[in-house]
Amino acid sequence: MHELSLYGAVPAEDHVQILQQLAGVTRMQPQHVEEIHLVFKARTPPGLEKVHGSGGSQGNQQQQNEIQRLKGMLQSGIYFVQLVGTIVASQTPAELQNGQLFDTERNELVEDRTQQKVNWRFEFKDTPESTKQPTNTRLISRTRFEDGEMIAFMDLFGFEYVNRYYIEGQKFYNQDTTIFVHRVRQLPTADNIRDTSDIAKIPPRSELQLLDPSEGFVLQATIDIVDGNVQELKDRAVRQLLALKETLKQAVTLAPADRLALDTRIPIPVRRI
Repeated sequence: MHELSLYGAVPAEDHVQILQQLAGVTRMQPQHVEEIHLVFKARTPPGLEKVHGSGGSQGNQQQQNEIQRLKGMLQSGIYFVQLVGTIVASQTPAELQNGQLFDTERNELVEDRTQQKVNWRFEFKDTPESTKQPTNTRLISRTRFEDGEMIAFMDLFGFEYVNRYYIEGQKFYNQDTTIFVHRVRQLPTADNIRDTSDIAKIPPRSELQLLDPSEGFVLQATIDIVDGNVQELKDRAVRQLLALKETLKQAVTLAPADRLALDTRIPIPVRRI
């Protein structure tokens, strides 16, 4: 599956206005979304650090070229991946008040997330294609996890935990396009992670610091297509995203993100011996 996307910055003071405009464009009310993101990195193949990056002046050039080719192959498939947990709303009606969920039946803020259900999925996103295009295009894969020891599975699968963060925002849907207005909050460091039931227990939102001190939001517009190599599907998705860009141009500037800012490859330090 391939993802085509555009991004825009929404200042905090324009957030409510943007939501109102998106509600008008999509003819729907925003859907509140909360997600826990667990970041994992693939382990470096054993012995890679012993493969010399280059030799001295006495080295055979053909042999050095072969070593570089081999090392490039070993490094090319090493990526960061994520387990994404979508927090399912409680059974009681809730609404958003001043950026917080409010239980309308109990007349109180919804702060205890430990009792809420979390739906988990494994998510891989490749680095966007390097060719100059009007949108970001990259290969993606999502696999839903029903149950089980996901952390142990990731470990056996060759991935180790790195960090976690929390996303809050609102989603809209327009034809094939998903529009996600969101911002990131930092989560306390979690060491010795054993299972996702422990890591899903997060503090109240009021205690979580925003990653962006300006309190701004990111507007992400995406379309997922089954095969980005089918030009007809790709062209149609690009047209839809560009049409949305034109519709919202007075409110927010949508554009492809910096490709390297979306790089999911694990940097490998270069060692010269």
